[in-house]
Amino acid sequence: MHVWSFCRQHAVPAIATILLCCVLAVAGMARAGTFQVNPIRITLSPQSTSALLAVQNDGSETSRFQIGVFEWDQSADGEMVLNPTEDLIFYPKLLTIEPGDQRNIRIGTKQAAVSTEKSYRIFVEELPPADNTQQKGIRLLTKMGVPVFIQPIKQLVQAELGEMKMGGNEFFFEIKNTGNVHFFPGKIRVLGKDITSRILLERAPQRKFSIPISPRECKQLHDLTVELEVEGKTLKQEFAVPAQVCQS
Repeated sequence: MHVWSFCRQHAVPAIATILLCCVLAVAGMARAGTFQVNPIRITLSPQSTSALLAVQNDGSETSRFQIGVFEWDQSADGEMVLNPTEDLIFYPKLLTIEPGDQRNIRIGTKQAAVSTEKSYRIFVEELPPADNTQQKGIRLLTKMGVPVFIQPIKQLVQAELGEMKMGGNEFFFEIKNTGNVHFFPGKIRVLGKDITSRILLERAPQRKFSIPISPRECKQLHDLTVELEVEGKTLKQEFAVPAQVCQS
């Protein structure tokens, strides 16, 4: 199963309106190298305008960290786009944590009530030791980003299957977020049927919402159906395969 987080104001590969949240988590915490952060996602709202992000040093040496916040978007190619922002207030901006200790970062928002959810990332970046004269070899430094969402008072979760097309031995489709907050879709699959409605293929799309279709399969296909599970509901939309796209 592929899990994405879709946000109202963001863009998707070849589509529009998706935000991909990828977080590796263990028991509600995200781990990176010799430190961990908790929680792995922060949600702010008019009722809850601040939160704490805990950073714990699991290593055997004193660690230093730099904190930064960016507005979070996604390009049409699926790449993360980060822009400087002053929408969020956070303190401290630098941390020094002894082995086994934990420090908190307080995060708040300057935003008044918003009509559409806004998304950010707060980064905890490991810095080189203050005194590295005794260090031997190469030390890998880790940078971890935690999603931060500012939600509107009235939240609407709503998805829609959008434009579909075929080209270059691939079938492409859109998933649009027509609500005002992000959502986590469930299973996504594409069914291909011939003129007698016999199922010829069943595939899960890749990140860019496309599936490969061979010339042999294309010539047998009559239509394709995209199924998307969101919040306990299944959205379906059919696409009639144009005969001319399979002639090559």
